[in-house]
Amino acid sequence: MTSVRSINARGSAGSRLSGGLGRELPPLLQRYLCKGRLRLVTIDVNVEDVTIAEVEVLQLIHVVKYYRVRRNTGKLLFVRKVNRRSMRLHGRPASSWLKYAKNLDNDWINKSVGLVKKLVRSADAVVIEELDSKQLKLKLKSKDPEKALLFSSWPIAKIVRRITAMARKAGKLLTVPPHYSSRLCPKCNSMMKHESGRWDRLRCERCGFTDDRDHVAVRNLARTALLLNGLHYLATILGSQLRDYRRALKDALAQDPEFQAPSLGGEGEAPSPSTLRVGPGPEGTWAGVVNELFSNGG
Repeated sequence: MTSVRSINARGSAGSRLSGGLGRELPPLLQRYLCKGRLRLVTIDVNVEDVTIAEVEVLQLIHVVKYYRVRRNTGKLLFVRKVNRRSMRLHGRPASSWLKYAKNLDNDWINKSVGLVKKLVRSADAVVIEELDSKQLKLKLKSKDPEKALLFSSWPIAKIVRRITAMARKAGKLLTVPPHYSSRLCPKCNSMMKHESGRWDRLRCERCGFTDDRDHVAVRNLARTALLLNGLHYLATILGSQLRDYRRALKDALAQDPEFQAPSLGGEGEAPSPSTLRVGPGPEGTWAGVVNELFSNGG
């Protein structure tokens, strides 16, 4: 009897939401209302590694497992440096070193895409950020100019392209904006800072939460995907947490001098459900359309 009542409750909540919207609900929200749970695969692609997380969404967001596929940066740096003198020192033509470096990057690409392909089978959606590989390289340049000079950005673009094509073919692609994914605390939504002397570790001064920078990113990408698919309208603990995250993200964007904050409606509260824009986008994904945080008119 308990399971029947819970299903009926979710069904009535879905009918109220759809009635308020006056149109069909996003597929991810429909799935959650029907099953009471979601399984997401979130992906954070960087210059030196790819971080993948299996995320389970029940009444709370829980990360089941993290995966990390590292680029063989040590060998790549050696190959790039030795390439100019390879004829004299190593008795090998320069073309052989270039081919070796390309094989290293292709191995990184195949391992990353292969792992995502295995996880997609049991997932309701694949979440990946809208990524510009050139911007990633610029960020690396500010941290390590030597690596930025020697590393190529084509493997990053290829990983994103192959994962996007695979997820789109399976009908599970969700692309989300990357804004502040590595900055907001998953616990209290405060702005996090790097630990002393470590750019890969973040610490929240408000609640004391510490974690790897990439782990924070994949968790926030999952929250953004749920937010953009209307789960913050639910009158549940999950909906309340997503509304808090939305306020923190809105405040961060408003204070960012390099970002023109859109009009999101309301003063610290979620907008009326009638403002939720739903419907399949030009690429067959919902995240590009249900995007009230990062586009005008939300």
